[in-house]
This record gives sequence, structure tokens and C-alpha cells, in this order.
Amino acid sequence: MTWCIAGFGKVATALAHRAHARGVSFQHVSARQWSDGQDLPSTNCRGLFLALSDDALSTAAEALAAHHPTYPVFHCSGATPLSALASLPLSGVWYPMQSFRSPDVPWGEFRIFWENETLASTLNDWHQALGIGIPGEWASSEKRGAYHLGAVWANNFPNHLAALVQAYQSKTGITGLQTMFLDSVQNALSGDAKTLQTGPALRGDQATLERHLSELPEEFRDLYLALSESIQRFHASQS
Repeated sequence: MTWCIAGFGKVATALAHRAHARGVSFQHVSARQWSDGQDLPSTNCRGLFLALSDDALSTAAEALAAHHPTYPVFHCSGATPLSALASLPLSGVWYPMQSFRSPDVPWGEFRIFWENETLASTLNDWHQALGIGIPGEWASSEKRGAYHLGAVWANNFPNHLAALVQAYQSKTGITGLQTMFLDSVQNALSGDAKTLQTGPALRGDQATLERHLSELPEEFRDLYLALSESIQRFHASQS
């Protein structure tokens, strides 16, 4: 029996890298030509993991279903419900809640969500093959989606704000804001963040807000205004 990985994005590449490093027998395929019967997973597949873009999952599942697979198929998406694989007889979810910035990720140190308990033995074998000691956490599509959305707030948005701080420094020639950014994040996470909020938006200092908007590079203005308004609405709702 061999494991099968579909896709060539960051998650699929990291899985293939891990499987290779562990000496696991696996097949790495593309889903693009399944409707034509090409590059299909082996019939000897122990389990297929669809590490594809969210938008491609239903189409890939339907194309694969036409070839009557007898092995379990899992998608690796946090935001996509299990129903995206409804056309397949044996389907589930294996979602690692981790940013895959490179093929080397700290397997065993981040949470992995599973769906469809009837396929528990397959997923346990998959973890054993990859050398992942932590068990998966069973979660419904709705709960998993909530975690995925939360991860966007906890990971993607702060990273973007850090990128904007770096870009602002580059554009204006000022330096040293990284230390303030790091201190702000650490203090916010170690306490009650809403009580630590300061700045012109919280104070309702409209003159300063307008001056900032006029001084900012144009590409920063919409987000500055949206965040300032969000601060005001959030704190008004908490009072």
C-alpha cells in the first residue's frame, strides 16, 4: 500500500518532503487531468490527500469519483466543508492548522483537525507514517471553519500589518518601529488587549486622524481609516 498526495502547492510539497524524509512509500500526483483519466492515484492507495486550492476541491472530487476510487480521500482545507467531497464514497478532512512557508515545518507542534470518525484508523496510520505523535482533533466542518477564520486573524493579518510597518519605514526613511511592534504584540497577548488600546482613534482626535490620512502614502489610507473606525466601534460596543 502507498500513500497518495495530490497537488504541488506548499502543503503538498511539505507533505511530500516529510514522507520522503521518513522513507514512506508515496505517490505525488496532479489532479488537473483526472477528468481525462490521466495521472490518477494508484488503485493500491492507502489514502489520498487533496492538498489543492479550496476552489478546486469539488471539481477534483467529481473528476475522481468518475473513476470509482475504493480508497479514502481527504482534503486538507480549513475553510472548506466536508460536503465538498460528497461525490466520493469514502471522504474526510485532514487539516493542519499551520502556515506552510517552507517544506520544513515543525510536525507535531501544531494542531491538526480531522473530520469523519469512521476513517480514524486511516488517519492514525497516516500520522504514524509521518511520525506525528500528536493525535488529531475531531471537529465538525463548522468548528474547523471557525478555527481557520481565527487563524487568519491571528496569523495572516498581523503578518500583513508587520509588512506594512516595514514598507512604511522604507518609504519614509524612519527606523526602529519593529521594537514598538513587537512590544505591542507581546503586551497585548499577555494581558487584556482592549484595555491597552491608545491612540487618536480611541481618543476621537479627529484633527490628528485627518492629518495622518493626508500624510500617509495613498496605498495605506483605506486600511488606516478602516482600522481607526473599527477601534472606535469596538470600544463603543464595550462601554
